[in-house]
Amino acid sequence: MKICIASYERHDTICNKSLKVLLNAGYEPNEIDLFVANEDEYQKYKSVVPEGINIIIAVKGLKQVREFIFNHYDEGEHILSMDDDIEIIRQLDKQTNKLVPVNNLKSIVECGFNECQKHGLKLWGLYPVQGNAFFMKNSKEITYDYKFIIGNFFGCINDKQMNSLNVTNIDDFERSIRSYQLFSGSVRFNHYACKTNFKKNKGGAQSDPDRQSKIYDDMNLLLKLYPNMLFLKKKKGGLNPVLKDQRKTITLK
Repeated sequence: MKICIASYERHDTICNKSLKVLLNAGYEPNEIDLFVANEDEYQKYKSVVPEGINIIIAVKGLKQVREFIFNHYDEGEHILSMDDDIEIIRQLDKQTNKLVPVNNLKSIVECGFNECQKHGLKLWGLYPVQGNAFFMKNSKEITYDYKFIIGNFFGCINDKQMNSLNVTNIDDFERSIRSYQLFSGSVRFNHYACKTNFKKNKGGAQSDPDRQSKIYDDMNLLLKLYPNMLFLKKKKGGLNPVLKDQRKTITLK
């Protein structure tokens, strides 16, 4: 298995977030591939990350680096993909109905790939809402059907068709759709979720001043490419894509 993290302008925080999560779980530095945008970024990360982590100069841009990563690994390779700003991974405590830190991350990852192989699937992930124990407790522990697999922490058995995507910023929506089209579903652990504060963290995709307009364009594109697979839901912060379940599609003007 390969562990990959794409990171941009977060050399000052990654050691206390995603790398800390992995190392505390028992993974060794040499099991982690860290993808950076250029030589300057390489030197910044090299000066702070633990010795042994494999730093790879890739390309700048969310879509571009994702393509680089999936082309970097062999077809069929087991890949654990993780954002660079994960603070903790939590699970639902069935007795208290509260979220508590996991102490068996390696087992969860192993189970994700095993469940994929058992059911002929190639994508697995965690519950997409990081702090909502109420909805978690009303969900099946594991599902295998058409579900959104959030991109901050997921595993895949590398498949070039599934990971060949069109959008720039909301690639996890298109990957979830492609997984269903090609393999009839994905594995999702609905009692586990990542905690992150991505909207307030500097660096990463947030450093792009045009990100919101690009997300808007991506939503329009997904509606055109997969009109029967998702819809747009009005929320307080605007419109968000949701995988389709017979509700009426909202068309962007």
